[in-house]
Amino acid sequence: MHKLLNFFSFPTLLLGLIILSNGILGYGFYNPNFESETKTSGQINNLYSEKEITLKDPPVNEVLSEKLIVKIRNKPINPNIISNIKKNVDMSIVSYLSDDDFNYLNHNKKEFVKTVLPIIINENEKILVTRNILMELKNKLQTFKTLNNKEVNELNKIAKNFNINYSQKHKLDLINELLINVDIIPNSIVLAQAAIESGWGKSRFAREYNALFGEYTYDQNEGVVPLKRETGDKHLIKSFTSYDNSVSSYFRNINSHFAYKEFRELRNIMRIKNNFSDIKLLISKLNSYAEDDKYIDTLNMIIQKNRFNKFDSKIISY
Repeated sequence: MHKLLNFFSFPTLLLGLIILSNGILGYGFYNPNFESETKTSGQINNLYSEKEITLKDPPVNEVLSEKLIVKIRNKPINPNIISNIKKNVDMSIVSYLSDDDFNYLNHNKKEFVKTVLPIIINENEKILVTRNILMELKNKLQTFKTLNNKEVNELNKIAKNFNINYSQKHKLDLINELLINVDIIPNSIVLAQAAIESGWGKSRFAREYNALFGEYTYDQNEGVVPLKRETGDKHLIKSFTSYDNSVSSYFRNINSHFAYKEFRELRNIMRIKNNFSDIKLLISKLNSYAEDDKYIDTLNMIIQKNRFNKFDSKIISY
């Protein structure tokens, strides 16, 4: 991660302008003695989950019938929630991440946060760059009613990366669809999920396979067998060559998997109103991530107890 801190200064200005213009958020084993009523990382990872499931084997219909359909809900967002999100006309205030920001944490947590948080911030900044590209393409399309071949190819490439079908779609409709998916995930939420799922970086999956979020796969070339996998289960925990790749995969999962459609729709409303102040609303849409009935409470508790909200307005000085 030291490479993130050794870049030249021009991208800082560019990313800062993008972040300000888009309104970025003004945003161990899991220690059983800490928030004693929550489940451990290991317990959560052993429960049924709708983390990204990469299908290769068993057949799709088998997995869908047993793992996914029962948990997916397609319903409109409660109008009361929408009305409670007030439009914010003020620009968010951002600040640079520094070593002093971690001083309140104990040693183990401090090392974990210092390692993972810059990767999360960097991923959000890359998403803002992509989002800015989409906005520029949208403005050009609205002005000139057309895009050149290079711009069309760039648009289709972005759509492919976010698992959105781009064939036979009006380009403006495609861009509007992409803008719902291509957006930031609050640093505090990502950090809390990484802490829970990896046991603050102490789990076997995190230490040996760089797996921070317990994502599932059925591809033998991409995963490792959980030690306590139940008889008959065939899922693996997706492994990665680095923490960076694990974080990128998590973002791609939340920003494209149908299990988190409500999360993205609510986030889009927040984006339109330029108000991400109540991240608990977003957290409430992550209940599909684990079967544990207390998972949402655990996420909120981890963020509150560790004051992760303070990191939502942080950017990196390269």
